[in-house]
Amino acid sequence: MTIQRLPHEPLYAVCDDALDDTGYVLALDTSTGHVKKATSSDVPFGVNIVSTKNPITNEAETDVEVSVVPVRSGYIVKVKKEASAISAGDYVAVGSEAGKVAKMTIDTTDAGTLLDSLKKIVGIALEDAAADEDTVLVRLVGI
Repeated sequence: MTIQRLPHEPLYAVCDDALDDTGYVLALDTSTGHVKKATSSDVPFGVNIVSTKNPITNEAETDVEVSVVPVRSGYIVKVKKEASAISAGDYVAVGSEAGKVAKMTIDTTDAGTLLDSLKKIVGIALEDAAADEDTVLVRLVGI
């Protein structure tokens, strides 16, 4: 029998990185089955909905199980500071800062680069975000 999940139901995975807040874009490490902050070369897996903070020390810890909303949901995600302003309808992808998104331009040079660009899309911004914003509401899409 197969276990079915609704698209918005969280998954649970051990996170290799310390997460001080919710809303980081995470990638799956296929060798361990753990998640980590996504880099610009990773395929987005989901967004954390809990931090890895220890409730006693209030310090974010590594190798802690977190709840992850898989792609194809809507969620507020972290934005890379000093990135270009994001407008509603813009595609966003993980930028140069791990776990945080920035406005994305899809590269259509050839079929290979187009596919690489599409794999990196985290979602579509549902609201505007100035260059100095911390978060933006994104419809997570993934392919």
